[in-house]
Amino acid sequence: MRRKALILTVSVAALGLALFLYRIRPANTFHIEDILTVYQEHADYNDLSIDYPLDETLFPPEIIAPTFRWSDSLSASKAWLVQVSLAGGETRLHFLSHRQQWKPQPQDWRKMKKMTVDRDAEVVILGVSSAERPAIVSKARMTFRTSKDPVGAPLFYREVELPFVKAEKNLPGVRWRFGAIDNPSPPVVLKDLPVCGNCHSFTSDGRTLAMDVDYASRKGSYVITKVKRQMVLARQDVITWTDEENTEQSHGLLSQVSPDGRYVVSTVRDMSVFIPQPSLAFSQQFFPVKGILCVFDRETRRFRNLPGADDLRYVQTNPTWSPAGKHMVFARARAPDLSNTKHQGFVWLTPSESREFVDKDEPFSFDLYRIPFNEGEGGTAEPLEGASNNGMSNYFPRYSPDGRWIVFCRAKSFMLLQPDSELHIIPAEGDKARRLGCNTSRMNSWHSFSPNGRWLVFASKAYSDYTQLCLTHIDDSGCSTPPVLLEHFTEPDRAANIPEFVNADPDSIAAIHERFLDR
Repeated sequence: MRRKALILTVSVAALGLALFLYRIRPANTFHIEDILTVYQEHADYNDLSIDYPLDETLFPPEIIAPTFRWSDSLSASKAWLVQVSLAGGETRLHFLSHRQQWKPQPQDWRKMKKMTVDRDAEVVILGVSSAERPAIVSKARMTFRTSKDPVGAPLFYREVELPFVKAEKNLPGVRWRFGAIDNPSPPVVLKDLPVCGNCHSFTSDGRTLAMDVDYASRKGSYVITKVKRQMVLARQDVITWTDEENTEQSHGLLSQVSPDGRYVVSTVRDMSVFIPQPSLAFSQQFFPVKGILCVFDRETRRFRNLPGADDLRYVQTNPTWSPAGKHMVFARARAPDLSNTKHQGFVWLTPSESREFVDKDEPFSFDLYRIPFNEGEGGTAEPLEGASNNGMSNYFPRYSPDGRWIVFCRAKSFMLLQPDSELHIIPAEGDKARRLGCNTSRMNSWHSFSPNGRWLVFASKAYSDYTQLCLTHIDDSGCSTPPVLLEHFTEPDRAANIPEFVNADPDSIAAIHERFLDR
């Protein structure tokens, strides 16, 4: 029996293409499934590939419509038919495109999400020729679902120009955005900051922001302030890492505020390799080669080195807190011999010294260590199984909110902006590491868990030299889904980095004003 054809109304904009492809009469409708039945068996799945989203993608329920992108190797393909099958094939939607991409209209996307909660939708893309008798000459398919688990929290992140030297010369051009993932354009809440802001973090209740605000001036300043709709970075909220007992100059690298907001931990007495690079995508090489961990107690206003993470034989950096603040995990490497460097006591090696260090072509790798915090008393640091002694560099550890998992970066060498950086997961106490399924083809880094622990945001350069943000769902077994690109979170000429989920309402920060600098 002949299948019942689905009748679609063609918009005025698509009418000319529809008439060309299907030579229909009347002009306002066409019977499309008859065309598919006749020609679909002649198409080849090898000629067309869907580049994004990937097969078995799981979308969060709040996400706005993605842009489907594909590559068709056949020059005979002049237009493409997108078929979306919902609810076990009972409902089919068809769309025409003259480009190798397509974005659902908001009303169509809402319908798709509603009908794919924990159920697959199949997307088939068909390349159509312009022959006298139009034929389907190529095809590809993928499936997606919509999760029941919301993201449930907004993102705070930094947006910079590339290459890095351009951003460094125009620090007021660096911007911070804050918004939920359903916002088509998260608003800029901080800009025109005349010094470099970096390494921000929030308390677990989302009520306190802490951020490096003085990298460019080499003063190691750090601001800790309450989250409000109209926030002010005031002078009384600023500390300086060189105020600790040993006055050796420090940047205060990769600092993190404790979950309860009482403490801040940072790398001090630091020295780093820094090399500007000509590449747009990877325009700097930067990582510490010296440093210990220092803790600032906001109640007592005192600084102290963290015992167990203050061994001068090592560089100890990149700390993170367990959800209850009882333990810390940090990256550690054997400190190189810097006795012949000219910049002892300063915060970075000279350009020539940095290049000599990197050009040795020897790996410089970090292991992850776990240490009890003990209200600043520290303890014995132990290597974290699965993230140490593996011949790789392990860094950027982050606990899941329930304390069960640690997600970290692994690369061949170094730290920060590594093209081969991939995300791995281990139990919080350490065990065999697993590579997350969300990893893209180029750089996976700067990750943060949503407060409900179901979603992980991370930065990637898979789709652009300008870093973009992606989401992945994390299930109870610590498994992740293919990446969901937050394409609407970045401008085409800006890189997004340091994304941080905030346990707050999307409208809890409207603007952040700088009031700590002398004018």
